Amino acid sequence: MTEALVLAGLQQALILSLAVILLRLVRPVLLRQGANTTYSAWLLVPALLLTPTLPRPSSEPLQIVWAAAGGSAATGFTTMPSLPQVDRMLPCLLVWLSGTFVVLALCAWRHWRLIRRAGSLPAGSSPALVGLLRPHIALPTDFELRFSPEERELILAHEAVHRVRLDNLWNLLATLLTALHWWNPLAWWAVHRMRADQELACDAAVLRARPNSKAAYIRALLATHSLQSAGTPLASHWSSTHPLVERITMLKHHEVSPRRRFAFLGLGLLSTVGLAWAAQTAPATHSNAQRAYIQTEIRVGAHVSKPALLVELGVPATIGIDAGDGGGHWEVLMTVTQQSDGQLRVQTERSFGTPAQKLDGKHTQLGRPGMSMVLTFPAPDGGPDFVMKRVVKLVPVDVVPTRR
Repeated sequence: MTEALVLAGLQQALILSLAVILLRLVRPVLLRQGANTTYSAWLLVPALLLTPTLPRPSSEPLQIVWAAAGGSAATGFTTMPSLPQVDRMLPCLLVWLSGTFVVLALCAWRHWRLIRRAGSLPAGSSPALVGLLRPHIALPTDFELRFSPEERELILAHEAVHRVRLDNLWNLLATLLTALHWWNPLAWWAVHRMRADQELACDAAVLRARPNSKAAYIRALLATHSLQSAGTPLASHWSSTHPLVERITMLKHHEVSPRRRFAFLGLGLLSTVGLAWAAQTAPATHSNAQRAYIQTEIRVGAHVSKPALLVELGVPATIGIDAGDGGGHWEVLMTVTQQSDGQLRVQTERSFGTPAQKLDGKHTQLGRPGMSMVLTFPAPDGGPDFVMKRVVKLVPVDVVPTRR
């Protein structure tokens, strides 16, 4: 369970990193489409993170295309490598979850400190839309002194856009992803850049509805450049931490039509998510059924051998040993079953001589998987004893063990 959680987390971290890098690479193209397109493109991150939950393609589409193009069918996308044993992964998982808890606790404390002010912020603070289910606009005490009536109207319109677009909900989702990937610097850059693009998109939306208010809007931006924000995910602020020059410059960009923006983003999202889905090979089907892997070391006088068997539980398996030099010919029949308490029951029958003659009865040993068991049988003709040391392990039916 621990290994599966860590593996899933690393897979999500890899997808998150690739999505952020992709957005950074295509950012110049997005900016030419306008602030709203750039902000909407951040939907690519959660969309790609959800691709592992989609049904896997049984025919591995990209590998078929590669093979048709003349490439090797074995070349292509591979699954993530197996991780170390669970006992090594547990400390990693605890550190990972502890970091996530610290980040979320800090965000919760900041939000609690903000809502204690009951909608009134200290002078010098940025106006903000606070809350998730019933968001409200919190204003600083010097709001009317700092801004003109027209500027106040534009700021309130900006916060209203945040409310309509449910930006606090998206901010919460971004914060949760960042908390889960707190150790990944790309996650922190992404949430900072996403919040900045969010403000640029709201600026563009307000000026699209009020094209003649650009000068007043720029004055309001200049007046709020030094204001402080609360730093909580459930608050969308008028001011932001990215350079003011960028925000003013983006006001001059031409916004594409909503229909063109939807077509551009829809095509990009479908193409990228579809490519990511097709790149994932069908997972190997692992059965709960197990087999017994028996490693032995057999000594008969000077003769030493180390045969190994891979057998089904409950199915007898035979080892034949021809010791020579007076050691004779031995055959050992072993049957491994597992009890309800997890212990392995190993029943052993032995035969000696040529032709083989069965000796006295069945010998039964109990032990945990991986435990060493030793059996000693005296030779009936007075020759050297038959000494067998064996270790029995359980392995999945679709795993071929390698002897160490």
